[in-house]
Amino acid sequence: MHNLFLRYIFELYVMKKLVTLLLFLICQLIQAQDMPSDQLAMANQLFNNQEYLEALDIYHTLLASDSTQHAVLEKAGLSAQRLGDFKMAKQFFRQLETHDANNEVAIKNLASIYDGEDNVPKAIKYYKKIIDINPKNPLFIRKLAQQYNKAGLLLDAFPLFLQAYTLNSKDNYTIRALANIFINNKQFTNADSILRHALDYDSLNINNTLLFARSKYSQKQYDSTTFVLRTLAGRLDLDNYFNKMLGYSYLQIDSVDQAIHHLHMSLVNEGNPEYAHYYLGTAYEKKDEIDSAIHHYKEAAKAGISKDVDLYHKNLARIYNEKNDLKQALPHYADAYKYSKDPLVLFFHARAADIYYKDKSIAMNYYKKYEKSNHDNIEYKKYAKDRRRALREQIHLSK
Repeated sequence: MHNLFLRYIFELYVMKKLVTLLLFLICQLIQAQDMPSDQLAMANQLFNNQEYLEALDIYHTLLASDSTQHAVLEKAGLSAQRLGDFKMAKQFFRQLETHDANNEVAIKNLASIYDGEDNVPKAIKYYKKIIDINPKNPLFIRKLAQQYNKAGLLLDAFPLFLQAYTLNSKDNYTIRALANIFINNKQFTNADSILRHALDYDSLNINNTLLFARSKYSQKQYDSTTFVLRTLAGRLDLDNYFNKMLGYSYLQIDSVDQAIHHLHMSLVNEGNPEYAHYYLGTAYEKKDEIDSAIHHYKEAAKAGISKDVDLYHKNLARIYNEKNDLKQALPHYADAYKYSKDPLVLFFHARAADIYYKDKSIAMNYYKKYEKSNHDNIEYKKYAKDRRRALREQIHLSK
């Protein structure tokens, strides 16, 4: 009897131990199941607080145990992207794309990253995938168009910009892209129509106003150009490009003082002042301020890198000739011909040399070059021939 009692007590003890062990194992299992959930909640809270480094550490831990968790991959990719670690972000998003080829978070953010890296082929690939998933989203249609435009594929970009504009006519990026294309193609009616519509909606939009002014300037509508740019008075200090545009426009409508003001403004810290100086030379000539005109024509010639350098020397030669300062005129005739090969310059050079030099053989050489040129002015050709003959006789008689 005593032995039975002891056996009962022992079995009861063993049973109790087994129950305790079983309860312990169940608790451990429950805790093990709850831990990832708690960790994910903590990581997401850190993510929401923009503490991306700390959040990313936990996401890494969670993915180490299960690399297929879409929600974790999404947040890990976004954390890395916002930290500026595009290499890691791309790894997470591509891993997510492998598990789910149409995952919009992965595709959209890969497109954005490649866009920011100027990796145009990859950006095009992912923007196209977004549009395949959502073909009526004007934002991504426009972004795809921008990538094609960046790649110089205007024929691919243009219809996409039009499609984006049809879906959202208030998108300023699309408006400016289309307006620029139309202006560059000299389709000014289309450019002005889009820009008028945009400015009717938002008359204070500075970029669209400047683009509208550029369109008018390209059409040589100088009154309209000055009107549009004047609407920005008090709201914007025009940069060199638009001061030059406004100055030239004022010059064309004979508002010479206004032209001079804005052309001088365009010279402040200007890296390429050639045309501003030329326009100022023209403006000062209109005011009969010849010394100032000469100064700016010389500055234009000094800064000249365009095909118009000959024009500055022609103006200087003409002005000095009118002042009877042939000593100054002659080198500018020479430079004007060097840059232009204009045979008419040879004729005027010959006449100036004829008057200035005692040695008439110099003038004779220029007259001869002019006679052999393809210039079709019969009177000038006859004059050059007769004058060269007269100079030859004069030289002969003086010996």
